[in-house]
Amino acid sequence: MRINRVSFIAGFLLLFAVYHFPEFFNAFWIMAVFKIGFLLVAFGLARYQGFRGLGGYALNMHPGWISNLGKGLLAGIVFFGLSVFVSVLLGYEQFLSVETLAVFAKQLPLVLFMTFFPSIAEDILTRGYLYGHLKDSVTENNFVVLSAAVFVLNHFWRLADHPSVHTYLFLMGVATALALCRSGSLWMAFGIHWGSNIAYETNLSLIKTEAVTTGHMPNWMLAASFGLLIVFLAMVPLQRKQSPG
Repeated sequence: MRINRVSFIAGFLLLFAVYHFPEFFNAFWIMAVFKIGFLLVAFGLARYQGFRGLGGYALNMHPGWISNLGKGLLAGIVFFGLSVFVSVLLGYEQFLSVETLAVFAKQLPLVLFMTFFPSIAEDILTRGYLYGHLKDSVTENNFVVLSAAVFVLNHFWRLADHPSVHTYLFLMGVATALALCRSGSLWMAFGIHWGSNIAYETNLSLIKTEAVTTGHMPNWMLAASFGLLIVFLAMVPLQRKQSPG
């Protein structure tokens, strides 16, 4: 598909604006409307740009999409959890409390729902949209670096944070972009992202830890964990799916 640069840039800016608009308001309903509405805007934009739908952004329901999503979810949860486990093991963090099964049963559905829409919206914005337009015009390595850089910049409110934050965001962006390129589908990348966010929110509210040392070692452990995930994705064979335009 030949790239219309004006349409490509304008479309990205539209999705970027819809994604970030709720951050200017302290209202849950605005956040919910825009994060859910993002998918409708993305679908309409895909049709306008000549794709059949979100499949143009590598999000079609191809055979095996559920398996890809499940594998990504498992990887995201496991590798994020690994970073927390190693941080505790090395004394950088300590466990504060673990909620009861009743609290888990009550809170987990909300965690799943609250992390689903922001995760898939950001995956379309920083990976699927770019892949749909650029997969035939840039090399895989260049796409992975570009997508990871866009993912970091999409967290512009964190650009003033410690380099350990930029590092783990970039490596997470590399891992998810690599999963997209190697599978030809956004579902595994989305699963990794969603699983990581589920694990983060679980660590924040259900299995609580706190830092016991100064510095940013937990962030570096998270970066190392995503680095390990990159190696894992590079070594494991993935069946490539073709996303229809």
